[in-house]
Amino acid sequence: MKTTFYFLFAYVLLLNSLPFLAQESEKPFSVSPLIGDTLSLEERDYYNLLPTINNFQWAVFYLNPDSTLNAKVVFREAGTIKDTLIINYRNLVSFINYLNIKSEPGTSSKVTCYLINGNELRGNLLAVREKSLLIQNLGCEYNSYNEECVKLVRNSDIQKLKVTVDESNLIFWMGLGFGVGCVIGGIIGKAVEPSNPYGLSIGFGALIGGLVGLGAGAIVGSVTSTPDKVIEPFSEDDIKGLSVYSRYPYGEPKELKKFK
Repeated sequence: MKTTFYFLFAYVLLLNSLPFLAQESEKPFSVSPLIGDTLSLEERDYYNLLPTINNFQWAVFYLNPDSTLNAKVVFREAGTIKDTLIINYRNLVSFINYLNIKSEPGTSSKVTCYLINGNELRGNLLAVREKSLLIQNLGCEYNSYNEECVKLVRNSDIQKLKVTVDESNLIFWMGLGFGVGCVIGGIIGKAVEPSNPYGLSIGFGALIGGLVGLGAGAIVGSVTSTPDKVIEPFSEDDIKGLSVYSRYPYGEPKELKKFK
């Protein structure tokens, strides 16, 4: 993935440059290609950084000689902008590894949005925001993030949402049931009429057994499969928890931030 490549490149570059960079500890330090040296409120929420700071505004990072980071945090208190310095916030290497993990894309589930105006929109769920969803058209390539492939849907326009959970066991159990049924049916057919020179009893028994097993497998598969998640009616509270079904549950790549 492009994001992972950027982080790995930065990781190697920083490891080779630590002695030099440590001498510049009084200057803001770029911790990653995505964040840079300044953490915005949006990035703080995406990556779950500095979560205990109330009314967070932004933070600037500085590199210490021992390869730890200081964070100058700006926040609002009683209508006044204030700041505080967090010493030795995190080790640089562990911080980059944390960002790398948080930026790894997850599995994108298919969603169907039933809109208030009567239209329907189907696609892969890319990201979940506070008041909108980013959905990629099904016919687009994995990393196609242009305006023709990505649609922004506001929560207020959604009447009902269906998430297709790809955890169906139906095919597996039907195949298993058919195979086992054929074997058992053939054995029973042979035992019932062992002297049949053409093996008709074996074939007939296998056919009947396979059909019975197919039906039993369909029942077991339906019971054990995970049903689609349907949200109706759709409200602001329903958006919570949907990020686990998105491709980017922890933060969007910069290509998606243009959709506002």
